[in-house]
Amino acid sequence: MTFLIVHLRTKGKKMNIEISVNECRDLLDILHIADVIMTGHRKEEDNRSIRQRALIQKLYAIAVEEGHERLISYNESVHLYVPTAEFEENSLAHKVIDEFGDHLFWDGLISRLSFRDAADVAGGRDRLTAMSEGERQALEVPIRQRYVEEFSKNGVANLAVIQRFDIGGGISVKTSD
Repeated sequence: MTFLIVHLRTKGKKMNIEISVNECRDLLDILHIADVIMTGHRKEEDNRSIRQRALIQKLYAIAVEEGHERLISYNESVHLYVPTAEFEENSLAHKVIDEFGDHLFWDGLISRLSFRDAADVAGGRDRLTAMSEGERQALEVPIRQRYVEEFSKNGVANLAVIQRFDIGGGISVKTSD
């Protein structure tokens, strides 16, 4: 079954790509992952991804036209094609996104804590960042490894805030729009 036709305008040639039913399902997963990553954490629309979101909508519309309304439907209230409950429940997308989110959480936490502690040992952030890459790594890697071992074994069970939030002048955190 032909699902998608791509026009290569830069070369003036037309290329047809045939996608099987299984490949169509995989493509919908990929599109949904991209859409969630671009928009899932935002309170307001991000103008930087307008073209990409428009392409996702175009491909979702083609999926519906090709008989995949069990997976994608048009939501009149928001005027967008959206994955259906059936798609959401059976999609690899959210499993992959959740795993990636967990990885980002632990990697970000370990990196920030390692940098903070290495800066403390070095005598401040400026001194740490003034070090050569090799010197900084020699200081930071053992600290990082200690956090990796701790969090691998105990998760956040032993994590505690021991300083009031209004003291310290750390790096501000942006969690969403």
